[in-house]
Amino acid sequence: MAYRCGDYVYPAGLPRPVLCRVRGAESGRTRTGMFQILTLEPLEGPWRDTAPTAVVMRFDADVLPATPRDLWSGA
Repeated sequence: MAYRCGDYVYPAGLPRPVLCRVRGAESGRTRTGMFQILTLEPLEGPWRDTAPTAVVMRFDADVLPATPRDLWSGA
């Protein structure tokens, strides 16, 4: 899946879901295929509380897309 600025995702591997907005997405290619490096803006959770301007960096394989249902239910 290719992510774009404004998409909503959850970083995988955290103890609880933390909703983030994709602020930036850079694409790259290796011999094994395409990848993206995502700059995420946390909309909730510990980063939002301690540093409102904090960003989180993740590879596209390390995030889960948020569905419209997640956004309407307030995650």
